Amino acid sequence: MALIALLAAQLYGGGSSLSLPTRDHVIKAAVALPDFNFVGWELEAVRQLVIPGRPIGLDQLNSEEESKLVRAYLDRNGRIRSLEEELSRLVAKSLPASDEELRSIALAEAIEPGSSGSSESHGSGTSDGLRSAIEEARLELAALRRQQTAERPLVEAVLRRQVQEALHDAGLGIRGIVWPPVHFVFVEPPLKLTVSPRDQISTIHSRVLQAEYDPVTLGESESAIEARTDLRAHITQIGGMAVYPAMVVDSSSLEWALNTIAHEWVHHYLFHFPLGLRYARNDEATTLNETVSDIVGNEIGEMVARRYYSEEATGPAKPAEETLADTCACNVEELAAQEREMEQQRWERYGRPLPFNFRQAMRETRLHVDALLEDGLVETAEAYMEARRRYFVEKGYPLRVLNQAYFAFHGSYATGAASSSSIGPQLQQLRAESSDLAHFLQQARWFSSLADLESALGAH
Repeated sequence: MALIALLAAQLYGGGSSLSLPTRDHVIKAAVALPDFNFVGWELEAVRQLVIPGRPIGLDQLNSEEESKLVRAYLDRNGRIRSLEEELSRLVAKSLPASDEELRSIALAEAIEPGSSGSSESHGSGTSDGLRSAIEEARLELAALRRQQTAERPLVEAVLRRQVQEALHDAGLGIRGIVWPPVHFVFVEPPLKLTVSPRDQISTIHSRVLQAEYDPVTLGESESAIEARTDLRAHITQIGGMAVYPAMVVDSSSLEWALNTIAHEWVHHYLFHFPLGLRYARNDEATTLNETVSDIVGNEIGEMVARRYYSEEATGPAKPAEETLADTCACNVEELAAQEREMEQQRWERYGRPLPFNFRQAMRETRLHVDALLEDGLVETAEAYMEARRRYFVEKGYPLRVLNQAYFAFHGSYATGAASSSSIGPQLQQLRAESSDLAHFLQQARWFSSLADLESALGAH
């Protein structure tokens, strides 16, 4: 009773401890999109496994019709990505500049002359033509997404069956059964909200949001957060998440889709064995796991492509020794500086400036922002970032946001040291010496270290 009385006193007697919302609640209330429902995702996965259903129309399609369905779906994905890029470009160009923003741009111009771009991009409002183009792009994007939503279950079912058949024919699984079942869903990339303080670049709040990419809505949510908290916010798409069923980001590439579906199945399979259970314990275990998944996934993807999409098969995947073994045991930043200097010298011979380098320009931007914030010049840093954002837009990079939260999400842009790894070539050697793909996976699944791989190679 005493507890009830205390709560009543706080609720009705003006107590502040329950009436003051926390910062996280304020941020969540300002975001127009709901959080991604992880619990619902997993519950739906369990339901589908317990009560598997067949999408309407699957039994009426022959093999050729199934392949055409998949190709059409992937082609629309390509159109969706093009529209998203176009919409981002239009929105980035149309952002109005208030008097305050124009003063900020002038301040940034004083910091780095020429960095703010041409005056044409600093108009005070959005033209009717841009508004119309934005609305048309949004409407077409919505229509294409509705069509993809309607056809996605059928396309997923076709690809699950095709990949599962290839796994079975390759002898993969446990005692002749493909286990766990191939289970994935195509998804629009989930959204990641990152919130940073203004006086430094760091993540003080983040959350994964429902995948509904619309730069207009995202901009409104970011502005609402900043108005209510005096923090800086950034919302962007992410590649996906390692859950079950696997999230496979919608792509227009058939090869990428097939390889990724099979790759994710290998991860699910390895979870039952030492190689999967030790995933992420250290870099060595992670590299072993990912490389085994790549080798198996690429071979299975190629099998499916040749069987059902023969004219789109482009030959065997590039061997690991041609990719992983080419890494250089040197400082990547130094190498990039050397390449830039040589390129500059080549262009200067012809009296022309070095072409725009986004990576280099963004790196310079980050370093300058760090220096300004370290000196306590928060408003100057924000003016500079806005000027640079407009500059990047002019150069063809449609950034909606360039602020502290953007840098907090994307990292420091400082590349670490690259190291050459022997794991890729050694696993490729083990695959070549194995009687078939099943034999290779049956050996690799028991590995827990590089020593196990070397021991297996020594036994051949």
